[in-house]
Amino acid sequence: MSRLTNVVAIALLVTVSSVAARRRAVSPTPSLDPRRSFAVTDQVILDGFPFERVMNALAGGNGLAFYQQWLDTQNPKPGLDPAAPHCDDFTTGGKPSYNGFTRRCPTPEGPLAHTNPFTPAQYIPLALINRFDLAAPDGSNCGQYRLIYARRSPIGGDRLHISFEAMLPNPTPAAGLAGCRGIAQFWAELSGVDAAAERRARLEQFFFAGLPGFAPVVAHEHLGGTSGGSIRSFHHTSGSGLIARMYQFRLAQRCDPGCRLLVEPDALQNVPAGNLFDATRVDPLAVRFRDEFIRQIPNLAIRDVNRYFMNIPREFLIAESDPGAEDVSIPFTAAFHNSLTEPEGQAFQQRIEAELGHAGSTLTPTEVIRRAESQTCVGCHVVSGPVGEGVAAPPSFGFEHLSEDRVEEGQAGTRFAISPAMRDVFIPHRMQILRKFLASVQ
Repeated sequence: MSRLTNVVAIALLVTVSSVAARRRAVSPTPSLDPRRSFAVTDQVILDGFPFERVMNALAGGNGLAFYQQWLDTQNPKPGLDPAAPHCDDFTTGGKPSYNGFTRRCPTPEGPLAHTNPFTPAQYIPLALINRFDLAAPDGSNCGQYRLIYARRSPIGGDRLHISFEAMLPNPTPAAGLAGCRGIAQFWAELSGVDAAAERRARLEQFFFAGLPGFAPVVAHEHLGGTSGGSIRSFHHTSGSGLIARMYQFRLAQRCDPGCRLLVEPDALQNVPAGNLFDATRVDPLAVRFRDEFIRQIPNLAIRDVNRYFMNIPREFLIAESDPGAEDVSIPFTAAFHNSLTEPEGQAFQQRIEAELGHAGSTLTPTEVIRRAESQTCVGCHVVSGPVGEGVAAPPSFGFEHLSEDRVEEGQAGTRFAISPAMRDVFIPHRMQILRKFLASVQ
C-alpha cells in the first residue's frame, strides 16, 4: 500500500547514531534476507494468517459484524446501523463530504456490507510487511507492521486490497529506541531460519500473541486513536469508469452509553486536494495550502528517493483519492500548470523557485511538485521515473506493489511477487536502517 513519509527513517538514523556514541556496539550484524525479514509473501506461511482470524482478533470474535460495519461506512444513512458512521454524515454544499471535501456516497463497495458478507475463502493474504524503519525517533513506538489482503473477484480487473497497518507501542518508552531491540532482533533472526514452518510459527506469535514483553500486533488500539496505525484500502471496479480509489480508516471505541468498537473513515495521509495547487484559487484554504507547500520544499529537495518527504497538515487532506469531482488527488502538476497563464500562477512558480534556491537545489518547480505527487498513497503506486537531480521514483506494477495475479517461486514454494520499487529501492533502504540499529544499540 501507500509509502509513509520518510522523515521518521531519517530521524531514526540520527537517533541511532547518538545512541551508538553512548553504548558499545554489538556484533556481528546479522545477514538479512529481504524476503524473510521484510516482505514475507510465501503462501505456505501466509496460510496461518486468514482474513477471518484478523477480523475476529480485532473484534473479540465477532469478525463478520465488524466487517459489515466497516463496509457500511461506504453507504449513506441509515445503512445497517444508523448510529454507526456513513459516507453522508458530513456535507459541503449539500453534497456528501469529509474534512470539507466532496466524496462519493455510496461507493461500489458499499453493497458488500449486506448483500455479500465475507466468507473466509473470499480474501487472500498477500504479505506480512516489516516497517521497523517507521519507529518513532523518541522510541514511543517500535514501528509499523502490515498484513495485506486481496478480495477474490469474479471479474479479473476488480481489485479490493486491504492493509492493516498496526503501530506497535514500545513497552519501555523511557528506554527510547533501545526498548525496541527485541522487535528488531526478531525480524533479523527470521533471515537465519530455513524452515518455513518455524518462520510461520514465529510470525503467528508476533502478530497474534506478542513477543515476550510486547503486545500482539493485531489489536484494535494499534489501528486507531493516537497510535498512528490505520487500515488502508485500494479499490478498482472493472467497467465502472472509475480510476483506482484509496481510503483510510481508524478504529475507535465509542461509548454512548454502551461502549463498542467502530471503524471510522479518516482523511488520507499526505493526500491534499490536487486543485489546491491551482494558484488562481484565492480562497483562504488554498492560500494557506500554498504557503504550507513552500515550507515543505526543503524536505522534498533532499537528494534521495528514500529520504525526501512531505508532511501535509490535516486541513488540506481528502478522504477519497478519486472523489469524482474537482478534488481529485493527483496529478498536482496539471493544476499547477493550468494556472501558469495567470499572474497568480506565475507568482506561485516564482515563490517555488526562490525556495528551491534557498535550499541549494537545482530542481524545477515541476520536479518538486512531481516529488510531492510521489508522496501520496496514489503517487507511491503510480508515479515513477525522473523527479530531478538524478533521482527517480521507482516503478510499481502499474497500480500495485503486490498483486494476487503475480506469483513466483521462492525458497518455500510459491510466493507473491513484490514490485521493482519494493525489491530494488525501498526494502534495501529498510535493511540498511535495521542493520545500523542492531549494530549500534545493545
